[in-house]
Amino acid sequence: MSGDDGRNCMRGWGPLRVILGCVLLSTGAWGQPTGAERADAGTPVSSESLDAGQMSPGALGPSGTPDAGPPNPGQVRVTLHGVPVTVTASSVLVDAKDPGRYGPANLLDEDPGTLWAEGAKGTGAGEWVELSFPPETPVHAFLVTPGNPKSAKLYKANARPRKARLELKLAEGRKLDYELDFPRDFPAGGSLYVHYRRMLPVLSARLTVLSVWPGTRYRDLCLGGFVPVFREPGERALDTFPGVGLELAPSLALFMESPLLVFKLLPPEASGVGAWLRSYAKVPHRGALPPPEEEFDMHRGTSEWSRYRRDLASHAAGATSQSELFRLLPEPDGRGYVFAPLGPPRSPDAYSNFRVHWARVDGAWHVVGLEVQYREQTADD
Repeated sequence: MSGDDGRNCMRGWGPLRVILGCVLLSTGAWGQPTGAERADAGTPVSSESLDAGQMSPGALGPSGTPDAGPPNPGQVRVTLHGVPVTVTASSVLVDAKDPGRYGPANLLDEDPGTLWAEGAKGTGAGEWVELSFPPETPVHAFLVTPGNPKSAKLYKANARPRKARLELKLAEGRKLDYELDFPRDFPAGGSLYVHYRRMLPVLSARLTVLSVWPGTRYRDLCLGGFVPVFREPGERALDTFPGVGLELAPSLALFMESPLLVFKLLPPEASGVGAWLRSYAKVPHRGALPPPEEEFDMHRGTSEWSRYRRDLASHAAGATSQSELFRLLPEPDGRGYVFAPLGPPRSPDAYSNFRVHWARVDGAWHVVGLEVQYREQTADD
């Protein structure tokens, strides 16, 4: 991926459809018998090649811890920041030597070296994973990583979601549905961030794969992550998310909840790592970014930053009003991630442009770059 492609690959992808209704969410299982269809007469074939390669330099640190209990590869309870989460899968690809190798608990650990792989016959369409939470759990967001994120080679070799539906079962019999699109060029290690942000507790979240991009070598459908973000309970802790810094998903939530507090997320000055803000008068819908109108290190640009505070706040609010989906994509050099709105503004006056660059510094996730655009050209410009 070239540098220009990396900066611009998040533009122009499909819309989000959200349906909110006062109907009960169906809990009927779509599962198929465990066991994958093989082209090599039943010889066990894992969902990854033997030359698995190295873990991505942008690896997310582990967060969830499976609880001890009887072996059941399709259902496991994971304690995440003190919250017991029951993770259920419609099927699991079972490794005889390591039954939990492709189990659903891997979805909560923010580690690209682990994944869930379904074990049903067929393409993987209709397979699902579900997270169940205790009553009154303050769930704030979700981070969904499609495919096998260990490497670009394995990402293409294994099947991955093309379209998926995220169904949230809420209190009082309500539900909320999101339709997630993963285009063919969605990069390995990339994720969709679902900015739920509502005050209604989530009882369960089911992610169902509706259609599949087939793998070039393996039929097993893989999913790298399905991470919930929790708020601290209580009205005075709405912008407090367990795991901020050490984990990326709650750090994204903190930024989206309070973008003006971005200074809390900058690297320590003693680290010597800068955090550059770059502004643009206009950027194209497609193609390379022009030179910035202004740039400065936010560690030393307090007075300059004051001019952009209102812009960043309005852009974040505008992006959320257009869509509750955001994209988290690997940096071209593989050393971090870029977080940005799902697509370009719907109209020239719909301000919703920003990009946040994240990197691990001294073992924690920090903002190392912030791009603010006054206006992005729409498809009609």
